[in-house]
Amino acid sequence: MQITPLGIVVYGHGQYIHDELCTMAKRFNVQFVPEQGSRECTLARFRELAATGTYHAILFVSAVNAAPFDAALLHDFLPSLKLVAGLGAGFDHVDVPYLTSHKVLYANTPVAVSDPTATATVLLVLQVVRAASQVEAVVRRNEWRLGLEASKDVRDVTVGLIGMGSIGKLAQRKLDALGFRTMYYNRRQLPAAEENGAQYVSFDELIETADVISLHTPLTNETRHLLSDAEFARMKDGVLIVNTARGAVIDEKALVRAMQSGKVARAGLDVFEREPLIEPYLLETDRTSLGPHWATHTTRTYRDVERELLANLVGWLKTGSPNTPVNEPPKSLW
Repeated sequence: MQITPLGIVVYGHGQYIHDELCTMAKRFNVQFVPEQGSRECTLARFRELAATGTYHAILFVSAVNAAPFDAALLHDFLPSLKLVAGLGAGFDHVDVPYLTSHKVLYANTPVAVSDPTATATVLLVLQVVRAASQVEAVVRRNEWRLGLEASKDVRDVTVGLIGMGSIGKLAQRKLDALGFRTMYYNRRQLPAAEENGAQYVSFDELIETADVISLHTPLTNETRHLLSDAEFARMKDGVLIVNTARGAVIDEKALVRAMQSGKVARAGLDVFEREPLIEPYLLETDRTSLGPHWATHTTRTYRDVERELLANLVGWLKTGSPNTPVNEPPKSLW
């Protein structure tokens, strides 16, 4: 009986893992697909591959003109397809239920992006606490301290972290080192050894008592618009909001209303609900510190995410499960 060789599709150029993938190509049927000119071009190329070969794993070194990772993109590779792996911690661009229903694993790269995202979180927390965007705007207008008020001292500020996964934990440690007090809400309380002194509270207590609220949750049906008008209304007057998770975790229009009313004093945002579109008010006011979904963009991260992506493939080849699966693995190996 002829055995079908293992097939792997690699979409995008792997700058840091290309040599390893070329070595794999000596053992397996590895097809390299460059970033296509449009999603339609990507769909056409994937249909062509699926019609002429059997593939068991797809590595997305890039999502440009490929996302969303859904039935339209992946269906033709079934039933042989068993693993899809992509970059980054977020997976809102992936139809995970669809993959799970066909016993296909999805693996992300949460470890590589955790530290730079946590650092970006701390940067935004410091900016909103010390009113950095307003201070800079005054200086640039040559209005030396005009209209500025003294900011709170970080030692008197409690940061509430919504979500205490790898990014939340790292952010908490960095904030603790700077003198902030921290509390957190998570779906389940962490073991004391992992809390690092942070206080576990309910979601209600956190949004009602924290001076700064920082979001660290994936975007799911349950977390979409986790913060909207009702939640903002219950917060402290002058609360500060930071988001390095996913834009749609916050109802952006509701955030604008809360800022216009004075309920939210300042916001530090690296992600937005309809990227790259941003609510005009958030661009116009000097009470926001903004980034273009840039938290993970460091030279080291580019290298680390590719290596973690490759490690997921290697782990799957060895054990039948990648190192960081998002969904439950099937009962049997591929």
